[in-house]
Amino acid sequence: MKKFFFLILICLFSSYANAGCDDPLTDSVDYTNCRFSDGQDLQGSYLPNSKLSFASFIQVIFDKSIMMNSNLSFGTFPESSFVRANLYESILVGANFEKANFTGANLTRADFMGSTLIEANFQNSNLMEANLTSSNIKNANFDGANLIGATWTNGETCGPNSIGVCNK
Repeated sequence: MKKFFFLILICLFSSYANAGCDDPLTDSVDYTNCRFSDGQDLQGSYLPNSKLSFASFIQVIFDKSIMMNSNLSFGTFPESSFVRANLYESILVGANFEKANFTGANLTRADFMGSTLIEANFQNSNLMEANLTSSNIKNANFDGANLIGATWTNGETCGPNSIGVCNK
């Protein structure tokens, strides 16, 4: 009887540990370490306060999604699209956003420290007070982006006329 009860407990706990990756998209969901199918269309998703650290979302469309105050640190998001997404005060530390599209996105106070932003598109996005310290921004597009008060890759703060380029 005890062995049967113990077996049931193990089954319950093992299925509970994997349940997070199968949970529907919603506020405060925990997708830490989850791997998702490439190329999914999650446009307009509502994911504020969510944990997406160490998650894999390759070529996923998050256009017009609400993701403010979320943690995407050390995640894999290459070639993903965040057009007009709201990532206000999100943590994106050490994540891979190579060739990601952030056109028109709200990235106010977002923390990209140490992230890979190679060929990322930030055209007309709001990066006010964002942290880009030690990020790789090779060939990234900042045309029309608001960089006022942002911390640039070298740790210096962008000054008041920093639209499209970080002016000291």
